[in-house]
Amino acid sequence: MLSYRPTRPPLEVFRRVFDSPTSVKVCPFIRISIAYMLWEIWKGRNSSRYAGQVMRATEIMRHVTQWLRSTHSLVPNKTKRSRSVCEAFGLWGLHIIPTQTWTTVRSVRWTPPRAGQWKLNVDGASQGNPGSSAGGGILRDSTGCILFAFSNFYNIQTNTVAEAMAIRDGLFLCEEQNITNIVLESDSKVLVDMLRADSCPHWRLKNIWADIMRCRGRITTITHQFREGNQTADALAAHGVRSRRRTVFSFWQDMPLEARGAHRLERLGIPSLRIHCTPLPASPR
Repeated sequence: MLSYRPTRPPLEVFRRVFDSPTSVKVCPFIRISIAYMLWEIWKGRNSSRYAGQVMRATEIMRHVTQWLRSTHSLVPNKTKRSRSVCEAFGLWGLHIIPTQTWTTVRSVRWTPPRAGQWKLNVDGASQGNPGSSAGGGILRDSTGCILFAFSNFYNIQTNTVAEAMAIRDGLFLCEEQNITNIVLESDSKVLVDMLRADSCPHWRLKNIWADIMRCRGRITTITHQFREGNQTADALAAHGVRSRRRTVFSFWQDMPLEARGAHRLERLGIPSLRIHCTPLPASPR
């Protein structure tokens, strides 16, 4: 785990990096960290140029420090290598306090359905839970081509309700186009378990659940996916919160920029890393 004093500007950090001894910079973790800093600067530049977003140094360093916080525990604790990493970041003005954690890393990617099937990925978003909410989804064939995508605003809802409404809206669009043999994929474990059991214990979802059950026969498979493998639907839901509109997209070129980028990566099979850190119990003295 990492702890930081007030963030230094990226240029100041890089000056310290390249002025540090060669023996420090050859550590693999340090090299990867430098590459990640450059990657965040590159993403910030592209967001500024193509999406009209303001490129802020504090935002870039916030992303870098969050990444360091989640990945530093991969370096074995109480070893010479771990100490050298801590010392290196100390030279750069990024102060590390290591703690023992158990870290699991897995590769997560979107996978296309089998030939003759359609995969419907959905996601819900709520700012505040409950708060301003929206849902998004995308239907693709076995080659990753889009049949439709949607982004709908739902006013004030919880995450679970927004996710259920996104499932309902996606199935309604499938019903309009007479689509069957659907693989439904969601990152909500609660709703996936409810759909597999064909049971809804939540009274707030009663009406939404009835609509979903009316279309249940169109679904052949229900799968749970981690958020890292559901990024296109996640981007569409986030767009719905920002736009506060209901929109259906028939072509990938019409989707918002973030969703287009996520769709390209998913269709190419580019994986994302899911990193989960769990603190280890203190050892007996």
